[in-house]
Amino acid sequence: MRVLLVLLCASFASTPALAQDDLLEKINRLEQQIQELKVLKEQQNISVVKTEQCMKAVGRDKFCTCVGRNLPREISFEQYVHTLVTSKEALGYAGMAQEQKAVIDSTLDVREKCIERGFFK
Repeated sequence: MRVLLVLLCASFASTPALAQDDLLEKINRLEQQIQELKVLKEQQNISVVKTEQCMKAVGRDKFCTCVGRNLPREISFEQYVHTLVTSKEALGYAGMAQEQKAVIDSTLDVREKCIERGFFK
């Protein structure tokens, strides 16, 4: 990928101004796509870790795959378990910001969604 960028930059100096703008736009799009791929790869790695941790604790493939894929990005498997076994009051739910409440709600929803998929289908 970097070789492509080097080649594009090398041709940049020998092209007219209008073509240079087009080339610069293409370079920017390529850099953005590279960054998006890196983020996607990181998310996949995080999902795999969560799935593996779940398998160690629960041992249900469909359920754990569902949990790994659907937990909010910022919630680890350990936090998921803690959230499930702790009351909202003990978590301090009432005093949380709306974004934090949304993460807690999403985490709790994952359990219901994955129980259905992993144990009954």
